[in-house]
Amino acid sequence: MEVEGRVILSGVSFRVEGGLTAFIGPNGAGKTTLLRVLAGIIDYTGVVSLCGLDPRRARRLTAYVPAYLQVDPYAKVEDVLEAYLHNARNPGDPLEILKLFGLERLRGRRFNSLSGGEHKLVLLAGALARNPRVLLLDEPFSHLDIANQVKVARLIREVSRSITTVITVHEPLYASIADLAGVMSSGRLVAFGKPGEVVRRKTLVEVYGVEMEEVMVGSRLLLVPSL
Repeated sequence: MEVEGRVILSGVSFRVEGGLTAFIGPNGAGKTTLLRVLAGIIDYTGVVSLCGLDPRRARRLTAYVPAYLQVDPYAKVEDVLEAYLHNARNPGDPLEILKLFGLERLRGRRFNSLSGGEHKLVLLAGALARNPRVLLLDEPFSHLDIANQVKVARLIREVSRSITTVITVHEPLYASIADLAGVMSSGRLVAFGKPGEVVRRKTLVEVYGVEMEEVMVGSRLLLVPSL
């Protein structure tokens, strides 16, 4: 697949029908580019269908949260939330979602004055308030403390019951909570299927180039890098 005149993704083919799908892989693997293609915000060659439409024609049906968003330095939290609701089909109240995280106090604050974690939660609130059919989240757990990682993980699992959700992650733990997972490397989809079948030690060692250890936590087998 060519993106903006360069071949970024090659041999990437998969089908998702509802639920939560997670893509894991090293920096530069193409995960963010894939999400941006699905969000319909960059041009590409290839065949991509989202809810039966070209992603560029399906923007009203989607909500995309980038890993980081640079905005006007004078923009307030409400401005960012309002921008997310532009062209939404049936928008809800993003401030109600912020209350889930105890962040209603952010009203009136300049967005760029927030911490990285607060950035992430505000953007997530705006995306969910769009009531999308497809939710696209780029590194939703980055910059979050442990408590908010847990809240966001649970929220993502909950909304994925009714909203097709696609996320990119770096931690094997968060790939393991998905219904489907894909491992990416150098613009290619190395493996795709059930997390327990594709997020394996051998595969991650190959794509990351570091040794991984298998650790049992309760009844769950987790993969962690050898330090």
